[in-house]
Amino acid sequence: MKTLKTISLFLALSMTFFSCIEHEVIPPPVNTVDLNAAFIGFVNGTQIEFTQNVLGYGAVSENAEDINPSPTLSKMTYGTRIQSIYNPQAIRVKFGAQEWDVAQNAYPTVSMFNEWLNLYSNTPVPFSNQGLEGVEVEYTDNNGVTWVSRDTDPNQSATFEFTGSQSDNTGDYSFFKCTFTCLVWRYNAQTAADESINIENGIITSWFKK
Repeated sequence: MKTLKTISLFLALSMTFFSCIEHEVIPPPVNTVDLNAAFIGFVNGTQIEFTQNVLGYGAVSENAEDINPSPTLSKMTYGTRIQSIYNPQAIRVKFGAQEWDVAQNAYPTVSMFNEWLNLYSNTPVPFSNQGLEGVEVEYTDNNGVTWVSRDTDPNQSATFEFTGSQSDNTGDYSFFKCTFTCLVWRYNAQTAADESINIENGIITSWFKK
């Protein structure tokens, strides 16, 4: 009889122990997009190159929005900056502006985003300050000085080739290759004069994020 009681007690304790074990919840796999970026070009005759995952380089999204009440159209300017966590040298391209009515959509939809960008694929795009009506290029040199393109310079050209779009858990992306030649400017406070440097045969491969 004592043996039966001992077995019963053991079974009861075992059931209590196993009932306290928490089951491991395995999360579903995360959908991610491979976001590669690079820049190569001649800056004042010297070849400069930034490559994803080399010397800490990678791209970040830098969009700017101007939200207006309907029927005034809102505007979205898309931007990507290729920068390093170790070096000051960087380059950014801004492209815009996409217009849409917030009464119909709070923000441009994925189809609106891709269709608008593809309108400019393989077509010369003018330079525009702040990228509001075309392209703006911003270059940061190895001293951390920022140089920005202007829409008043002649003989400038830029062409986008949009190479596809993908989405993941963090957003929607449109991949592109941008080729350009332009002057970039800065104001020198010491000389109280504008200064410029030339970027020739620049190629940026990166992405815009919706």
